[in-house]
Amino acid sequence: MHPSAVWMARTISKPLKPNMQVFTSASTPKPTQPRIIPRGKIALNASIVPAAIPRNHETKPPTLIQTLIAQKDAAGDEWPSNLRIEPFISRAEWAPVKKGLRSKLKKMLREE
Repeated sequence: MHPSAVWMARTISKPLKPNMQVFTSASTPKPTQPRIIPRGKIALNASIVPAAIPRNHETKPPTLIQTLIAQKDAAGDEWPSNLRIEPFISRAEWAPVKKGLRSKLKKMLREE
């Protein structure tokens, strides 16, 4: 038999404030400091292994433009002529260019 909604409402902890809920099963944080063991407690024939070197797993996947350029290079002459890949130029790169020349240069880049 399933518990009734009234019973569940009574057993669930009530919020202390209108937008705050108390969670009783909070996870404990992982320790950030290493444990220090005296050398006297380590056996004489035991080897001390150095800490592992952390690896950088944040390798970025190729961007969409890089993927499309690779597909265009692989296709060669079979690439449709109506699909153009325009280079991305950030605002910081356009900053030193005079205002009157920016629009002309942007049009020239689109026509490549």
